[in-house]
Amino acid sequence: VVLAAPARQNLALLEELEENVRQAAVVTDTSSTKRAIVAAARNLPARFTFVGGHPLAGAAKGGIEHARPDLFRGRPWLLTPTGEAGGEAVEKLSAFVRALGGEPRIIDVDAHDRVLAFLSHLPQLTASALMQVVGDAAGESGLALAGRGLADTTRLASSPADIWRDIVATNADEIGPALDALIAV
Repeated sequence: VVLAAPARQNLALLEELEENVRQAAVVTDTSSTKRAIVAAARNLPARFTFVGGHPLAGAAKGGIEHARPDLFRGRPWLLTPTGEAGGEAVEKLSAFVRALGGEPRIIDVDAHDRVLAFLSHLPQLTASALMQVVGDAAGESGLALAGRGLADTTRLASSPADIWRDIVATNADEIGPALDALIAV
């Protein structure tokens, strides 16, 4: 079972598994933060084995209409097994990831959220803040004059806001120090 929605939606879906999936299953997710969902997964019935997952691949546009067969090709797919959620479940998920072209990598849950705060969440928030400041100052007519440099620098700002609200809500304690480090420079 793959939960592939924004972080807080995946938390809600996790609660629905017991009534909707009757047989034993390996369960994973694709959320950009891991600690909240791994903690919530501890409450799953014993027939479920949860291993957190996070493909480090994506595209500017989501949805089935924008699906691409090469999305995961050569990209890391982080797996965060805990406790008894290793062994066979990790091997099954690793085979699944490889079949999609991804490269499975094991990482500790806490390390995942700390590292991604710097590698992903900080760049996103920085680009979004920059675009907000530039847009407010330049206005629509000024933005029409912008060159490729601004577009290249702020491309991330066009990402769906709901995904990023969930990420910030579930990783604020790691994003805060990342923002502090940026500000300190």
